[in-house]
Amino acid sequence: MKLRFLIVGLGSMGKRRIRNLHVNEEYDITGFDIRADRNEEAKNKYGVKVIEHFSKIDPKDFDVIIISTSPDAHGDYIRFALQHKKHFFIEHPVTADGYDDIFKNADKDIIKAPSCTFLHYTPIKMIKQFLDAGRIGKILAFQYHMGQYLPDWHPWEDYRQVYFSKKETSACREMLPFELIWLNWLMASHVTEVSGRIAKISDLDMSADDIVLANVKYKNGILGNIIIDVIARKPFRTLRILGSEGVLEWERADSFIKVYNAVSKLTEFIKVPQGHPQTGYINEEEMYNDEIKTFLQTIQSQTSYPHTFHDNYSLLKILDALEESSKTGRVILL
Repeated sequence: MKLRFLIVGLGSMGKRRIRNLHVNEEYDITGFDIRADRNEEAKNKYGVKVIEHFSKIDPKDFDVIIISTSPDAHGDYIRFALQHKKHFFIEHPVTADGYDDIFKNADKDIIKAPSCTFLHYTPIKMIKQFLDAGRIGKILAFQYHMGQYLPDWHPWEDYRQVYFSKKETSACREMLPFELIWLNWLMASHVTEVSGRIAKISDLDMSADDIVLANVKYKNGILGNIIIDVIARKPFRTLRILGSEGVLEWERADSFIKVYNAVSKLTEFIKVPQGHPQTGYINEEEMYNDEIKTFLQTIQSQTSYPHTFHDNYSLLKILDALEESSKTGRVILL
């Protein structure tokens, strides 16, 4: 039986989720957005049905809800999905609104899936294979820097009007836990200590902080240094992992993973297969398609979803701890 989908929020991510469902041969899609122009765009561009007022939504018409609104609106739609016992997928959350409701309804026989896009990203999966195979020996420490100039995130709209320029739903607050999903997976452990600083150092016209500097320690002893910023005029993701027998390096824009062997003193350059970004986007569509495929397979009991709300809640706790460290100058234990 084909599933019936309601996508709440038809901005950048909502439209992407329509494309993801189409790739996975799911076409019974209805969209809702509080903005009439987004409803009209989704209807005209993708041929989906739209509902202009949430009060007109009949839960009996849907099996699955995809929540692609700004993060500060997630909670109400989570509670709606739980109340009506609908499977739901949610874009990466930056607030814990709705988590208590999820945990209280753990026994409900529905799939509750927070986004974990980069667990489906080809170079990240390749790096995981290399690390698990012991290509650089025991992991000791890593550096990671993610940067991109905020006005370039959505060049088609004024960044000052988008949620990621607001203090509570800022891009930096969003991206630190987002990046930790896959960094924790690579390190095969969880963070037990965090310290650092969150600040605004640019002249961007917004209330949000624009840089995060975090030092983390994992339960297995690995040390990490993470920088997240929205001031870099060149977009990049740069990872360097130090092992007992070598070094692994990845710069996303270079399309290579470099593995240095301390015995041979040689560096192997491993080509990363290229995906296909939608016009105007940086990120390839394939990982989002695969993420939704995993969600669909979980609903159909063909697989287990790789990331839970309990997992995500622990990442939000790390964000809270870093904000406390930034204010007090202390190392915060988790």
